[in-house]
Amino acid sequence: MATKLLNIDAGGRQHIDRYELIAEIASGGMATVYLARLTGVGGFQRFFAIKRLHPHLAGEKEFVEMFLDEARLAAGIHHPNVVPILEVGASPNGYYLVMEYIEGETLARLLARAAARSTRLPAPVAVRSGLDMLHGLHAAHELRDETGQLIGLVHRDVSPQNVLVGSDGITRITDFGVARAASRLTATRVGQLKGKLAYMAPEQAAGIEDLDRRADVFACGIVLWEALAQKRLFKAENEAATLSRVLNEPIPSLLQVAPHLPQGIGRVVMRALEREPDRRFATCAEFADALEAAAYPAGCLAAPRDMQAYMQEVLGEEIQQQREAVRAWIAKSESLPRTTGLSANSSVSSASVALTSHEMTGSGSTRTGEGIPAWLRGVGLVALVVLGAAGFLAYKRLWDPQVPSSTGVSAAEPAPSGDPQLVDLDEPVRTADPGESAASGESSADTPSTKPSEGEPTNKEPEPAVREATPPADAGTRRTAPPKRTAPAPSRPQPPKDSEPKPEPPKKKDPFDGLSQNPYR
Repeated sequence: MATKLLNIDAGGRQHIDRYELIAEIASGGMATVYLARLTGVGGFQRFFAIKRLHPHLAGEKEFVEMFLDEARLAAGIHHPNVVPILEVGASPNGYYLVMEYIEGETLARLLARAAARSTRLPAPVAVRSGLDMLHGLHAAHELRDETGQLIGLVHRDVSPQNVLVGSDGITRITDFGVARAASRLTATRVGQLKGKLAYMAPEQAAGIEDLDRRADVFACGIVLWEALAQKRLFKAENEAATLSRVLNEPIPSLLQVAPHLPQGIGRVVMRALEREPDRRFATCAEFADALEAAAYPAGCLAAPRDMQAYMQEVLGEEIQQQREAVRAWIAKSESLPRTTGLSANSSVSSASVALTSHEMTGSGSTRTGEGIPAWLRGVGLVALVVLGAAGFLAYKRLWDPQVPSSTGVSAAEPAPSGDPQLVDLDEPVRTADPGESAASGESSADTPSTKPSEGEPTNKEPEPAVREATPPADAGTRRTAPPKRTAPAPSRPQPPKDSEPKPEPPKKKDPFDGLSQNPYR
């Protein structure tokens, strides 16, 4: 729970991408965990825990891949008893993970506080924390890939330091940094141990590579044994002695060390501590069911509200003091200008980052349009306007009846009949339309539906002044139709259209008549 507020007087406001760093929560050999906040419009504010890889490890491929493995594996686990990883990023300040901020304390510190007061952690609180831990680990063990196959995830570092008890009464498992899975980017070297010796299963301490979830079952048994007995189980003066205890020395019975506990709880915990994997619980879920069945009838299982009350009793005053300190820090920081990143003594060069921010989720992206000069965008806009105007003029020239045709006759010249449909815009093309029928004195309804063959005799003399391909000398002689059209006599036979003389074949087609017909007809 203890946090160390950053010194804004010396280093100013420090950021990792869009997150402002507030305080240092914890630091280990691989990374540092910070309390950070994200702000937005309307006074929006939310706190996160950011785990940043140490700068001197940013160029070490093995550590970077371990860091990314933790993010990739934990991000796929969705369970209330697992601390979720929300984002992973790479910035000039190094790699980082964004996690949900849990206001509370680790189980290790709760045990230390109880020891400092010469008391024990209440057994119902310890059992409830153990059950939540087992449920979260079972969810991790059941993680599957895209095809639905189990990925064989094993945490390998279950310990009180990686069990968070929140002020909301919920216990969560965290830190999958050394978790084993078939899809890991990195593999453990031969003879290299991952995890804490005092919390390893015998097969893990012996260096066996093919571990399964039962190794985590053994580690959970150690955590519960210590939480209920208020004593270390395998820890010795040095690592060699600790390893010897894990592998060879007899495991003390929980009921001998803590005789006040219900016998059923003692038997369940000792079964989880069997050195032979086949004699343990096969899964964490099976372990949790047996523990709950033994604790509930004995009244040794705290409810969530009991957990909240205990955390308030132990940490309530400290949590309130921390909240007030953070509020004062934020008020002071908002009066200072923002800096681009961490202070110089804790930053790394961008050259040492193996992956760019575009290769990582949540590390910032390039916005569309950024990097294009303003003058070039202006030129593009002007070009679009010019192209649009040119297209409009071309369209008008192609289709506007006011544009002169290639025959030399003005399209706007008034026709003697006063009928605008008699204006001859497409003289070189032989098409049947209502305007042509009207010029010869018939309505379009009387036009035969079949076209007469060439040479078929007709009953009407052609009207060369109307259908002449070559323009006449004066517009007054172009048409012989009377100013007012009258309906044809019923007894008068209807002349076929092709009885009129054809225009001269050498004439070329009007280039303005691209569709071979007047679109307005």
